[in-house]
Amino acid sequence: MSGWYRPDPLTRDLIHLINARRHDHGDSELAIEILQALLEQDREHDVLTVLAALDEEMAEWLFDLLAEAACSVLIEGSPDDDPAYAVLGSLELSLQANLAAPLGLKIDQEKTAELLRHCLHIPAGTIVTVEPRLLTDTTFDFITLQKLHEHLSGMAHSHRRRAIAARLHPPVESAAFLLFELYGARESALPETIQDDDRELLLRGLMDQCPEIALATSMLDAPVYAAYGMFDAQNAVRLHRLADETAAVWHGLDSPVRSRAIVHLHTQCGNGVYMPVWTDLFDPDLPEDHGPVWTSPDVWVFTADLPIEWPGEMLTNRLLAEGCTRFENHIVEASEN
Repeated sequence: MSGWYRPDPLTRDLIHLINARRHDHGDSELAIEILQALLEQDREHDVLTVLAALDEEMAEWLFDLLAEAACSVLIEGSPDDDPAYAVLGSLELSLQANLAAPLGLKIDQEKTAELLRHCLHIPAGTIVTVEPRLLTDTTFDFITLQKLHEHLSGMAHSHRRRAIAARLHPPVESAAFLLFELYGARESALPETIQDDDRELLLRGLMDQCPEIALATSMLDAPVYAAYGMFDAQNAVRLHRLADETAAVWHGLDSPVRSRAIVHLHTQCGNGVYMPVWTDLFDPDLPEDHGPVWTSPDVWVFTADLPIEWPGEMLTNRLLAEGCTRFENHIVEASEN
């Protein structure tokens, strides 16, 4: 019994919460409190490890709660008052092609707040604040769920508002993110839709302030919790680095080998919302038992609410642009994650 491990109280609470969900009697409010306590203890990795071990439906359910836990905080007030929340949301925006560096990505905070209030139909009495700059994929790569939660908790406890990101990085892909807070909202949720006329008005209003934004109304979705924006951005960074590494190795091969090399792109379908993606380079002139001439390390991406083809599509497009024309996309089924 010397190696026996007793889970700490929060871990036991998380286990009970998952079991309750499996038996259709979960308590969402209690779940959010447990997840917030885990984030406050800097145990984000523990929660993500649990997510990766769950089946897809359970994992997406838990991540929805995790996103809400990280990006919404109940504002303390009188017990007789109606509940009010601070909520941290994000909008993903396409950027123009062939951008010059350094990027400005500055926006007017007051104009943008009023634009969001009008186009998202934010109820009266809710304060809208925005980040003074659009963030990029690479900026988001340095941010954690705990940092988002700490930022929002500081606002909810009347601390002075601070910017989420102290500095900007060049974008890896063609996306930027507008982060905004709703302070005093009566619900912890965000608007689920944007009407077409509001969508165009919102995008044009942002373009007037930030010329780097592309006019792509079809790409402007309803706002999501900033946690979802953060994971989407980090996926792009990881996959772009994987494609860069694969292309660099392909370029380094001898010309005869390069001309016949086959790139295998692997996406592994596990039971969780984390999925490993990797690449192999094969030389068909080598014996079958030789194996690949090079194999990349696994890159783990978050896949909740994303189609299974998404990682392979991004990598394929990147490698095609580099001149890799012989490749195959392999989906590797895994019975266990």
